[in-house]
Amino acid sequence: MSTGRAGTLDRPAPARLHRRDGVQNLRLDGLQFLRAAAAVMVVLLHAELLVSLQAEARGLAMPRLTALPLGAGVDLFFVISGFVIVYASEPLFGAPGGAATFLRRRLLRIVPLYWFALALRLAVLLAFAAAGHAAAPSLADVATSYLFVPFDTRGFGPDYPFPILDLGWTLNYEMLFYLVFAGAMALAARTTPSMTATARERAALAAVAVLAGGVALAWLWPPALDQLRFWLRPIVLEFAAGVGLALLFRRGVRLGRAGGVLLCGLGLAVWATIDLSGFAGSDAPGNYGWARTLVWGGGAVLVVAGVVLGDLRFDAPPFRAIARIGDASYALYLLHPFVFLAAKAILPRLPLGAGLLWPLALLLVAVSVAATEVFHRRVERPVLRWLQGGPRRPAAPGVRVGAGA
Repeated sequence: MSTGRAGTLDRPAPARLHRRDGVQNLRLDGLQFLRAAAAVMVVLLHAELLVSLQAEARGLAMPRLTALPLGAGVDLFFVISGFVIVYASEPLFGAPGGAATFLRRRLLRIVPLYWFALALRLAVLLAFAAAGHAAAPSLADVATSYLFVPFDTRGFGPDYPFPILDLGWTLNYEMLFYLVFAGAMALAARTTPSMTATARERAALAAVAVLAGGVALAWLWPPALDQLRFWLRPIVLEFAAGVGLALLFRRGVRLGRAGGVLLCGLGLAVWATIDLSGFAGSDAPGNYGWARTLVWGGGAVLVVAGVVLGDLRFDAPPFRAIARIGDASYALYLLHPFVFLAAKAILPRLPLGAGLLWPLALLLVAVSVAATEVFHRRVERPVLRWLQGGPRRPAAPGVRVGAGA
């Protein structure tokens, strides 16, 4: 292991970081590969559930995938998010107005597509209500969903406050992290008013301290407010772990390729060998507690650390092709349920045998990837360029400032 020379934190790695129009663009293709993997894991989890329900309706049993916990894709997203937010926002640390600029960029990146997906979901719910199949969502359900406020709109109980688009529970955590991080940036700007390694570390460590302190206090004295109890669950420590990895990376810590492969292997082994079903509450609609954080989150930390600290190369053509899925991962995550909605209408009319169950699940994933890739190129990316103030040249696959959460 090496930590590099003193002052490494102040200098971007030249082979990984480019500047275009004064804006940093991070080129860690390994993270884009992991982001693609995380999104596909979540989509495959939902495809497996959809097809298994179709199979049960026909008296068939679908073999479940047990070698990999697909739900851990969310935990992988959270660790990646903590890393990218620190590293991609480097020019803003200690800079006047840096915190406001950071929040504006994150809101522009996250809110438009999420609100679009919420509007689609609301239209579906209202159509079902008009047909007499379900009750219409309340005004509180809709308002809290659009405002990223945890609220039980699905009837799972106060411990699992899902918005009307249930995938949005992850964005409620993302928004908390952004607010905490922006506050830490503002504090760093007041105490260290220059773009230095000290300002960056102070902001990052302050964010980690707030998240860790909040989780500890909520664990010792559970808050009465449902929203606070949700936001301060241990799963938010996965963002803090990503922040810590970013600081190690900027300090020049490298493990070598063998060390990186070892960490990735250990992370996958943790996922494959420790079954969460043996822990209390792991089969609930949402699971954000210590067991998940230590097992799925711990595995994610090891995998991300292996990729970013191990100097693993992901520049071969197959990896670059997968990295393009990472570019569209936010759209894939939010919009694949609408692809599945169409599938739900079609599948009951089709013959389905036991040998077709997993091929069908994989086909649903492939169709979702293809559809959201087109949406990303033709809709999401042009809209983002317009919102950000003008045309910009398309970037090569990589982790970029403002890339999907």
